[in-house]
Parts: sequence; C-alpha cells; structure tokens
Amino acid sequence: MVKAVTKALETIEKPIDVKVNILPIFGSLIHEVAYEGPCRFGDKDELTKEFDTKATAIGFKAFDERLEKTFGDDPDVNTLEPMCIACSDEFYFDETHFKKIDAVLGDVDVFFLYGNPMPRLVREIAGRYQKPIMILTNSGAITLSELSELKNRNYPHAYGCIDWNEVVRKAHCFKTMKALKKTRVLKMVRHEGPLFLTDDFEVEADFGVQAMSINMHEMMDQLHPGDGTGNYTLPLRTVCNLTEEEEAEAARVTDELMAEAEECWMDRDKILKSVRFNVLTRKLMEHFQCNAFTAQCKECCATTRINEEQVTYCLGHSLNNECGIASACEGDMNALHAITILSCLSHKAPYQSNTTPVVLEDGEIVSKNWFSDQPCIQKYPNQLYCTWHAVPNRYMEGYDADPAPYAIGPFAANERFGATLRYKFAEDEGKVVTLMRFNPAGTKMLVIKGEIVGGTGYDRYGCPEGIYFKVQDRDGLFHAQLEFGCHMPLVYGDYADQLVELGAMMGVEVLVFD
Repeated sequence: MVKAVTKALETIEKPIDVKVNILPIFGSLIHEVAYEGPCRFGDKDELTKEFDTKATAIGFKAFDERLEKTFGDDPDVNTLEPMCIACSDEFYFDETHFKKIDAVLGDVDVFFLYGNPMPRLVREIAGRYQKPIMILTNSGAITLSELSELKNRNYPHAYGCIDWNEVVRKAHCFKTMKALKKTRVLKMVRHEGPLFLTDDFEVEADFGVQAMSINMHEMMDQLHPGDGTGNYTLPLRTVCNLTEEEEAEAARVTDELMAEAEECWMDRDKILKSVRFNVLTRKLMEHFQCNAFTAQCKECCATTRINEEQVTYCLGHSLNNECGIASACEGDMNALHAITILSCLSHKAPYQSNTTPVVLEDGEIVSKNWFSDQPCIQKYPNQLYCTWHAVPNRYMEGYDADPAPYAIGPFAANERFGATLRYKFAEDEGKVVTLMRFNPAGTKMLVIKGEIVGGTGYDRYGCPEGIYFKVQDRDGLFHAQLEFGCHMPLVYGDYADQLVELGAMMGVEVLVFD
C-alpha cells in the first residue's frame, strides 16, 4: 500500500519535515597559571595550562561524539558544526569566537551550551543574539545562577537541562514551535466574518501561523478542466483548473484506494470526485506556497455547491494528514494548530474529531443519532467520552508504520457522495490516545489522555465514526472543556508529558485530564 502522493506534494514543505537548527557550544576555562585557591585545587600537574588545554580537547571530542550519538539519526534536529569557546582565568572571551557565531547566526534556532559555560559566556550569547539557549551540566548546579539571572532579567527563553534526555525533549519542542511558525494555511471560506471556528484564535496568540483565504466558489470552479486562462469566477486571471495530467493523477489515486480497501460501499465516480478535490487542494497549496489546509463546512454547505459538485472535504483531510500536511475540518484554525503539534511530537498522523461526553439518562443514551449503543457504554455508565468525525487515516500508528486496514464509505446518505475512510476503532480497545486543544485566547492548553474501550460508526454515513474512551473525571473534563471547544485532535500513544513540557516552553498554562 502506498500513500496517496500527488505531484504537488513533492514541492510542499511539510511542517513535520522542518528541522530545528542547534548550535552546540562547548565552554571551557583554560588557566594561564598553575595555582590553588578558593575555587581551584588539585595536584600541581593538574593545574597547568597544558593540562587544561588537553582536558578541553578531550572534553570537546567527547561532546562531539555524544552529539552524533544523540542527534545523528534524529529527523527533527540538525546540529550545526560544534564550537569550542574557551576563556582564560581572566574571564575574557576573544572576539573571534563571536565572529564565528555571527557567520552562521542566520541558521541558528537554538544555542546549546555544555561543559563550563561561565556566567559571562551565557550573558554574552543571551545579550548579543536574543535566541533561545539550552544549558546542560551533569549536576545542574553550575547553571543555576546564570539561568536565574536571565529569567529575572526579562530573558525567558533560557532553559536548564538536567540530562541528555531533557535536551532531546526540549529540542523536539523547539522543532514543533518552529514548525508552527512555518505553517501557512490555505483556508477555503465562503466569506470572511466573525465565524466562531475560523476566527477562534486571537491573532496575537497565533504562534506564527499565517493563513491565505480563498473563496469556495473560486475553488470549486477550478475543479473543472480548463486551459488555465480563466473560468466563471476568475474570467481574466490565470487559474489552477485541473489539467488532463491531474485528472489522470486523480484517477490513479482513486483506483489505488479502491483496490486496497477491505470494503468499498461507493461507486468509483463518486470517490473520484473527492480525490479530484484533494488534487486541486494540493495544487492550490503549491500555488499559494501553503503547507496546511482547512475549509469551512457548514457555511460552504449552505451554498449547495457541495451538493452540486457531490464532494466533501473529508477524504482530502485524511489523505493530507497521513502525508504530514496538517488538514483540519470546519475551518478550525485552533484544531489545525493541534494537528501540527501532535504530528511533530509523535510522528504519527492525527485524527481530528468532535469530543463530547456520553450521557445516559435512565439507562438510555442521549443523542443516539451520534452514539451507537456499545457494551462499553453500559459497562462504564456516565464515565465515557466519545470522539467522532469522518477523517481517520491509515497512518495513525505512525508515518512509517504499516498502513491500517480501512473501508471507503459515503458521507451523504441518499446521493451517497463524499468519500470517507472508515476505520474499525473498536479493534483498538486498550490502546491509549492523547488529545489536545488550545483555548481561543491561546493562553491555555487542554490535554486529555484516555484509554480506548470501544468504537462506533464504522459502517455508518456522515460523521459519527470514532472512539469511546474512559477518563477518571468525565464531568470535570466536560466543565473544563467549555473553555476550549469540542474539536480535539488526537494521536495514538501517551504524549501528555511532552505536551506539558511544550506548553511550558510556549508560555501557556496546561490542564491535564487522564
């Protein structure tokens, strides 16, 4: 089985492929004179300049080797050429060291200091470059004063690491924050306005994400083949209408999806329409230099163009997310942030869904139209949540994992259009999932860790396909969630601790339910 790779995907810079560039600096103190005192002691041979110079060379070599061992195969981290910066016991740093940093500064995202950083070196780098700093010592003691000084002098982006494991975790958090800053969203809208999902996030708290809006009528008109010289809504412009080559590409992807599905409950021409929309989406993303996508559902549905074109966006979101392109339902920019973060931290394809408590009254399920009655509901009465939508994908266990089995079913019940992937979530009972979402102000993050106890909606149309999961405090989670909203993207596995660390580095409060 292969992922639905299209030609445009080759040139889209995906957020998950972003690397954080770390400049490692090995700090050292080389004494000019052999002497003992209140901060120096040892055998006379250990106090010479020659001894310090030799020890520095050995330490720097070991540091370089540890960097290679730690980050050599890490797809998220690029370590720049390590530097050794030593000062004498006059505590003076030669300016040539900083000229070497200046020469590569444009590539540096984070400084990583190791060895004997020295207070002045830390202050010099913090003051000159205004970029994040990580400092590691084996004991942690040497760095405490330097870090406390920086944090109390309005330099919050200095981080102490107690061991190499923490260095790795923080490096991945830096990569994730960089990926957010490099996210450019193609946002299909019917009209701009105070819509509660597309405008859910305050601009000043948007973590660097930018969006390019396109009107849904302009996009829908480009679904139809043309020569690139205009269409109904863009009569005089060069347009991105699908070409014959792209039509063939859509047909190829459609045939692959149908051939590899365990079950298929749709006609080929109906599936092809949804695939064509995804091919166009990626073409427009390439045109506008975007690497993420979202589209309004309710607002666009009301135009009846979706009914006319017989296409929904669900399949496209699934195919995008499994290729590492963040793709969110309902124009939800907040959910798109979460999808980007979860994919970067886990290297797994997220699943975005409505996340709501399962409520029983007199033993009966409220809202049976969404929640099918499964044994787990009666086994754990009023203890469950359900997370449900129509956008699962084949790589929720990992981008490099074996693809999951799936079916293809329609979103629309009567006309049976709008292809969706269907997945047997019930077979994943016992697995742990992690969900997250920001509040609209971007000042808090809600993290949920739950255990799958059942599944629903595999053979249904529309959105009610998803997971039943158990949490310790269902009602407490519901009242906390009121500040955050219902779309809670998830990944398989336990990533709560990583999200807590990321939240601290992003400066947001993290609320965890498990």
